[in-house]
Amino acid sequence: MSTTRQDASESTGITARPPRVLLHGSALSEPAVVVYRLETDRHRQTGVVVEVSIDDYRQGRIRRHEAAQPSRVRELDEQTEATGIERMPVMLVHRGHLHARIAAITADVPTARLTGDVTHTVWVRRDETCARAVCEEIGHIGDLYIADGHHRMLAAERYAARHGHLGPDHPSAFTLAALFPSDEMRILGYHRCFALTPGTSTRDVLKRLADHPLTERIEESPAAETESGVVAVGLGDRWYRLRLRTVGVLDAFAVEQNLLPKLHDLVDHQIEATPNPHHAVETCWCSSENALRLIPHPPTVDQVMATSDAGRPMPPKSTWFDPKPAPDLFHRPLT
Repeated sequence: MSTTRQDASESTGITARPPRVLLHGSALSEPAVVVYRLETDRHRQTGVVVEVSIDDYRQGRIRRHEAAQPSRVRELDEQTEATGIERMPVMLVHRGHLHARIAAITADVPTARLTGDVTHTVWVRRDETCARAVCEEIGHIGDLYIADGHHRMLAAERYAARHGHLGPDHPSAFTLAALFPSDEMRILGYHRCFALTPGTSTRDVLKRLADHPLTERIEESPAAETESGVVAVGLGDRWYRLRLRTVGVLDAFAVEQNLLPKLHDLVDHQIEATPNPHHAVETCWCSSENALRLIPHPPTVDQVMATSDAGRPMPPKSTWFDPKPAPDLFHRPLT
């Protein structure tokens, strides 16, 4: 008899193990705890880097919340196969806490630090007993949720499927992951920019949106501020607030599944989807184009995890967890 996803999640915990990685050219040849902090002038999150089992992803203990783009998965899969190296951890969220162990380690001098818009700080404690204890604790904190790296996780699963004959302990059966507590995570809004078809006017778009059954009202606004149930709409150099009638439906779903289909003949193609770090929506480059900008209010971390638990993936580019792990800070050999 098949096992439901919830049953699978309750049957056993997450399988994590200390990472075998290259950090700034130095290999971790023995088990170690790797603590990783991402910090901006407005935000800080601190977690641990480990290897997690691909089988936990297959069994639903590592859960996704966004649909993936097949072409991107294929590109990453080909890169991994060609190089035999993982260059960036999947960012995972959990509801548990490892604060006590992490605080003791971060009191020491960092092993590495990269500075820029985001400061990436790494502490490595070469202590096998502590490393095993951290991984055991991770096994008891419940399900993990993909915050960033849906495509990398799928590519890792494909790689593991091709190399399954190498056994369950081979590096290909695991993938590199950075785990952070949910109460330290931040989600930003997205600019969704769409080129309008030739001849389409601002009035055409506003009328179509105003006539939509989900629209409670739409009104001009001096700034594109959003809140739950309010989508910012940009046309030319003006902004509007579109208040939705939806209750209990995430704004990203309403935009993707309800609003955009009704605009299909007015929209030529999507130009870009970019994160909105400081909600400075006026700086979006397509403001000077004949384009429509839609910015749904970002979901909360709890809403994202609830979506994952329900098995209902959100549309691609619905969430932007910020900040993100740095590429090439860690290199994990798969051979």
